[in-house]
Amino acid sequence: MSTGNNSESTAIAAQAGGAERDWVEDDEIGSLHALGAGRAASLLRDVATDLIDQADDIASTMVRAYEVEIPAYAAISDQSLKDDVHSVSSEMVRCWLTVMSTGESVSSELLLPMTEGARRRAAQGMDLQSLLRAFRVGIRVMWSEITASPVWRGQALQGVMAEVATWALDFADKISTAVAAAYLDEAEALARVREHRRSALLNAILSGPVAEPIDHPAELDRPHRVAVARVAPDLSLLELEHAGHLLEARAGAVLWTVRHRSVVAALALQPERTRDEVNRRLGRLLHEGKIVAIGLGGHAEGISETRQSYEEATAVLRLGPLLGTATSPVFDFLDYAPLIALLRQPDRAQRFAVTVLEPLGNLFRRSWLLPTLEAYLLHQGRTKQTAAALGVHVNTVKYRLKEIRPCVDAELADGNRTAALLLAIRILRVLEADASGRTRTSPVAGRSGKAAPNGDGHVSRGQIRGTRDRSRSGDREHLMTPDEAGKRPARTTTREAK
Repeated sequence: MSTGNNSESTAIAAQAGGAERDWVEDDEIGSLHALGAGRAASLLRDVATDLIDQADDIASTMVRAYEVEIPAYAAISDQSLKDDVHSVSSEMVRCWLTVMSTGESVSSELLLPMTEGARRRAAQGMDLQSLLRAFRVGIRVMWSEITASPVWRGQALQGVMAEVATWALDFADKISTAVAAAYLDEAEALARVREHRRSALLNAILSGPVAEPIDHPAELDRPHRVAVARVAPDLSLLELEHAGHLLEARAGAVLWTVRHRSVVAALALQPERTRDEVNRRLGRLLHEGKIVAIGLGGHAEGISETRQSYEEATAVLRLGPLLGTATSPVFDFLDYAPLIALLRQPDRAQRFAVTVLEPLGNLFRRSWLLPTLEAYLLHQGRTKQTAAALGVHVNTVKYRLKEIRPCVDAELADGNRTAALLLAIRILRVLEADASGRTRTSPVAGRSGKAAPNGDGHVSRGQIRGTRDRSRSGDREHLMTPDEAGKRPARTTTREAK
């Protein structure tokens, strides 16, 4: 349910501000004696006494009216919440019958069930407009039920109907004022709590594992994962808040905050919810709250690991889109952890990649090589799915594989080598993307000797070989780093030049 309308809340707060303090002392309702202490007063007491046992039935009619007339109440599916709504309605009927029976003013004690119910609705997310409308509808239905009852019709009350109706309207005004004041008071308290909790999550993200906060949310003591939602640019704060509420309502976020124009959330780990299910839930949020991509960090066993999970989420959110192979823009750190770990030292990662891919030799001149091999590995050797992913005919894939297999047949037959092959391809893809970004901003990019993409966007065989150079130092073979290789001229054979 929505959190309500701020302008309406402000207006009601201004109206209710002074009334909340003075309503007990200000006896606007008057007393039953104002109607006359004779037979009319006695008849009203008899009616109230006879109807008190029907309070629950009258409340049931009131609840049915809420569900028909108020969308927020029609949307309630939780049975315990429905029972609570019925209970508050029943107490309101008893409150009115008590006032009608005793002739006394509405006291704070009589109003307590309604004001406490209003506080619960604020905590449950019911908007104030729907709550106040429910009380108006409830009083109208209650009045109709009471005046239509046989016990009411059987009494000689026609002479005091106007006075009783005025009395009922005053009662409704008192109820609405007290309920609005209680709701706004609770909403303000909840806002302070939410802000404190969000600040605590932000502090946990910023402080890291060394400085463990003393005052922190208990939710971060339990296993959780941090999700970072990247949103569309130029969103207002209200739209960012909406994205946070979506993560809370749909993905089980126990805490969330806004940081660097992204929404950061802590998701509680639930044993009955698998990793795939969590990713699917997050995937369904995409574009609904103007969320365009989500990075999901690794497991955090407590608050000391919250920052680490956050850093993993931001890393995979940066890296995942560069690969362009994901079926959903939800990037799980657990799927990319080896790649992220290697890329923390780009030179080492590059050396690993070119060494693993060196057997492909002259095939690096083919622009289709890496995309085809990557798709084939991702789809576990299924040619139809590979063709569909590449957007080509299956016979094209088979032809390409016929050229590739002689070079990497041993790797494709070994699980460990296959994993290394896929990892190497992904490393090159990320390094190519980074190099392309540098080329757009710097005319001297690529002069460091690192393997930069050639004209068709792929690393050539000459560039692969240029980073691997063997030189003897005693009896030990030395594998040179890319920077070392870049300092000496590349040896190009006549065959390669062709």
